[in-house]
Amino acid sequence: MKILYDYQAFYMQRFGGVSNCFVRLIENLPPDASPKIAVRECNNIHLLESQLGCFQPALQTEENFIIKGHFKIKRLLYDYYSHQFPEKTSLGRNLKCSIDALQRNDFNIFHPTFYDPYFMKYLHGRPFVLTVHDMISERFKLRDNMQALWKKELVRHANHVVAVSEQTKNDLMDIMGVPEHKITVIYHGVSSRGKQNKAPLIDTKYILYVGSRADYKNFMLMLEELFPVLRSHQDLSIVCTGPYFTKEEMRLFEQNGIYDRMIHISPNDEGMQNLYEHALCFIFPSLYEGFGIPILEAWQAGCPVLLNQTSCFPEIAQDAAIFFQLNENKSNLATTMEQFLHMGDTDLKELIAKQSRRLENFSWKKSAEKLYEVYERVTKDYYGN
Repeated sequence: MKILYDYQAFYMQRFGGVSNCFVRLIENLPPDASPKIAVRECNNIHLLESQLGCFQPALQTEENFIIKGHFKIKRLLYDYYSHQFPEKTSLGRNLKCSIDALQRNDFNIFHPTFYDPYFMKYLHGRPFVLTVHDMISERFKLRDNMQALWKKELVRHANHVVAVSEQTKNDLMDIMGVPEHKITVIYHGVSSRGKQNKAPLIDTKYILYVGSRADYKNFMLMLEELFPVLRSHQDLSIVCTGPYFTKEEMRLFEQNGIYDRMIHISPNDEGMQNLYEHALCFIFPSLYEGFGIPILEAWQAGCPVLLNQTSCFPEIAQDAAIFFQLNENKSNLATTMEQFLHMGDTDLKELIAKQSRRLENFSWKKSAEKLYEVYERVTKDYYGN
């Protein structure tokens, strides 16, 4: 079966969960699959390090368009210029590459890697499968969000929708009215890797926080609840990946006397593994996630996981995590963290064992096989054979 994937996630993300998921799924498709990725150039580390094709580095990107650095309407200008003169920018060349692949019609099924519906006028009714990674835009009613509008249009036209968790499936049914028979839940996996057993990048005791700190991520509320814990444990720090700390965040750290114990780091994949392996625990306080890949990454590194008891977290982790409650109305995070910090070796080993057993349910091979079954059902319904 010939499966066509487009450029979107691979151009948008240098690193990133969505692009990494597609690379791992494509790598693990059954032998009968014949995947093609319509990408001409990109800086996506996951795709460039894979064996899925030969791709050139992206040179004319939004970052260096007109001048280096950001200004208010830079993205709008770059997108407009890319569509008017597609050979002049990396975005335009990738867009043209995907459109050309669609127009050649040498595929059985199409799977876009994000939500821009540019491809609809080139499909001419041919089948496509859409993956929905979360419903954050819809649940939190983010303003001026084209992603929500695009997603709504594509979900309506897709031959089948893949949801990354039962939580996301239920949101699709509740918010968009998608019929249950049109959705298949396919969990993410995790790449197999052994422990590094290398010296720690951060030479202190620390709690690990991974990724963005946007409002729904609940980072600021988490921090407020942990201030008493940090005061009681002067040797304890919090390590954060993701964006650099804002001035507002740094002001809050200073006001509460923890400025020197809030550590930011931008690791590569190997460094990320090191952070998980040496952390006291990984904490995920988010109010909502579509799946939560960092949970699997922490489990694989033998890192104890603490999760907010909400969204998809109980579904994904089941009994393989320590749960707390953290929202505007109720929190027991400080108490839960203190209990964890005083946990005995026997209980800690039991938690790690549960995490290891639960991890066995998640593999890219299983996920890719299930995705291929979706492709087979859709093409059978469409082509009738």
